Amino acid sequence: MSRHKIVLIGSGYVGSAFAHAIVAKGLVDELAIIDIDEDKAKADVWDLNHATPFSDSYTDVHVGSYEDCSNADIVVICASAIMAKGDTRLQLLEDNVEIFVPMIQQVINHGFDGYFVLPSNPVDIMSYVIKRVSHFPKNKIIGSGTSLDTARFEFFLSRALNVAPQSVYAPVIGEHGDSQVQVWSHAQVAGEPVLDLLTPNVDKATFMQSISTQTTQVGYDIYVRKGTTNFGISLSLVRIVEAILFNKNIIMNVSSYIEGEYGLNGLYIGTPTVINGNGADRVIELALEEDELVRFKQSANVIKDYQQRADRIIEKLLS
Repeated sequence: MSRHKIVLIGSGYVGSAFAHAIVAKGLVDELAIIDIDEDKAKADVWDLNHATPFSDSYTDVHVGSYEDCSNADIVVICASAIMAKGDTRLQLLEDNVEIFVPMIQQVINHGFDGYFVLPSNPVDIMSYVIKRVSHFPKNKIIGSGTSLDTARFEFFLSRALNVAPQSVYAPVIGEHGDSQVQVWSHAQVAGEPVLDLLTPNVDKATFMQSISTQTTQVGYDIYVRKGTTNFGISLSLVRIVEAILFNKNIIMNVSSYIEGEYGLNGLYIGTPTVINGNGADRVIELALEEDELVRFKQSANVIKDYQQRADRIIEKLLS
């Protein structure tokens, strides 16, 4: 019988929420937790062990080291510098590149050959950083991308239309950040365009602006009030991990490496992606309306600009 093992690097708000969900569902046989704050890692391990009697199946949770990466199926990286209130995700870039480069080198040097999954911001650029430092194939690195933005878009639409969020399909693509694109041309409920389901007295342009603004802004609104967003993103990570471990062939809007799709090359960006036992198996290229494609390419330009900055930091660290 095959056994599944995850190494979690970074047991802060997001990492610990992810670990709790993994243990509650009993998804893996072994979960090793690495954190620069060893006391925090120990405390989380003890706390999670006390949850195992209530979980669906037993998970061996323990404090880990980079040696644990040698036989891990997936390394989930939630480590990150702290984003100051008022900063954007992109302002984390320099600090997180300096954290990631030696960390990825440690993981690879200990024989890891599985899949990287990460939410650490700016997630599109950090996914690229892992690819550049590890030299792994593109399918083995999956950033959470716009999966959470998509969930937010679908939630706000579900509230407006009085249906369950699971009944809404409404993708968000591009940067996980301010330049993200809500793809209204593909937003549907029961196969019907969302905008066709609005009552006649609703102004469509005002409705679209309101929902789009909420979707883009709400992450910052949460962060200002509690200092993190951790519940939604942790469940997104669980969904990605499940898809890899159990070959689920599901489609999620994650940060995938683009090679020709949408007329773009050489960057990680949020787009619908089939995730299965082969990791990010293939990108689904949406047929976008002209204005959506323009905005998507503008978002790609934002990512590429910061990617070039990351390259300069990497070159300095590796020289």
